[in-house]
Amino acid sequence: MTKPKKKPVKIAFFDRDGVINSSKINNGYIGKLKDFKWIPGAKKTLKYFKNNGYKLIIVTNQSGIARDYFTLKDLNKINRYIRNSLLKINVKIDAIYFCPYHIDGVIKKYKKKSSLRKPNNGMFKLAQKRWNIDKKKSFMIGDQKTDMIFAKKSRIRGFLFSSSNLFNFVKKSIKLTDLN
Repeated sequence: MTKPKKKPVKIAFFDRDGVINSSKINNGYIGKLKDFKWIPGAKKTLKYFKNNGYKLIIVTNQSGIARDYFTLKDLNKINRYIRNSLLKINVKIDAIYFCPYHIDGVIKKYKKKSSLRKPNNGMFKLAQKRWNIDKKKSFMIGDQKTDMIFAKKSRIRGFLFSSSNLFNFVKKSIKLTDLN
């Protein structure tokens, strides 16, 4: 007997640093909670997509772990903070996927190439194992070329964010009617 096909879901993928987090210190290696700063409009954006039936997934390269700038425990603290801050406004993050690996790492267990590291789409594939992703209705918002390559490899739309307010960017750039 074959398993019934899961209902297709639409997913909004977000990069973390530069999209949800505005902090530009430490060359972008944000591993301490005190350094995480919500980008203007980020919470409103996440609530907007959640209210429009999207699953919310953060996909983020975190090679600062491999480089020994911060620890997995530090990263988990930030992830908990993100989740808890959003729960206060009734927004649930459905998943946070991250890649702690980098070929130039100094921590041996994290010093390697990984299919999880963007521009590869290993984190998308992890989401695909969990959900039947409707690729026509799903998209990625990122601030780097690697995020756009991730989107292209995943066969979803990519939106390159380069302004100071995420919600204003979304209202101008992403028409839900084009995705539905």
